[in-house]
Amino acid sequence: SFVTAAVQAVGPSVVRIDTALPLLSPSERLVDRPALEGYLFPDRGGEGDGQRRESGQGSGVILKRKTPPHLDQAHVVKNAAKVTVTLIDGRTFDGLVRGTDEFMDLAAIRIKPSGKPLPTAPLGRSDELQVGDWAIAIGNAVGLDSTVTLGIISSLSRSAAEVGIPNKKVNFIQTDAAINPGSVGGPLPAPSCPLFTGARFGEVVGINTAIRANAAGIGFAIPIDTAEKATGT
Repeated sequence: SFVTAAVQAVGPSVVRIDTALPLLSPSERLVDRPALEGYLFPDRGGEGDGQRRESGQGSGVILKRKTPPHLDQAHVVKNAAKVTVTLIDGRTFDGLVRGTDEFMDLAAIRIKPSGKPLPTAPLGRSDELQVGDWAIAIGNAVGLDSTVTLGIISSLSRSAAEVGIPNKKVNFIQTDAAINPGSVGGPLPAPSCPLFTGARFGEVVGINTAIRANAAGIGFAIPIDTAEKATGT
């Protein structure tokens, strides 16, 4: 199917991000996030150890570039003492946060491959999308690696104010493809469908970023054109 073709093209480049970060008090966890109420993002929560660390988890995608970085969400890796990147084939790497854009909630993380080359995701152009185009979300939903969901592009250029997170300086793609906690940060590829008239077949057109907690079928992605500019990829 066209969904299978898109997943085969992009799926191997989707990674799980695990972080260890300083243990935050309940009040500290709310700092800078009052505008995010009603939305769900990857949970930083976890049990701290004797070194006062807690764990966080999210998704990312390795982009097709000369020196491939992968994109994740800034709040997942912010202040992390350690970042671990796990590929679908089981390989793990230490990640180096190369840069973040907290206004867009994006981070570029560098990993150094050894041996087998890294799988990379082909990039599309989000400015070629049309409302009604197919959309696929891939990520590590609630810890379940490589979860795939299917939907359509519900709307384009949703402003941060419309979405309800005005502290983010970006217009969003809206989709009804299911985006779950933990799968945020993963890619939104365009299916390889002969009837697909938007972005090029099987290419990443967005980075999944948020879901509306009090409604079904309302998720948001950062357009890949915007993500590339924000992270210098």
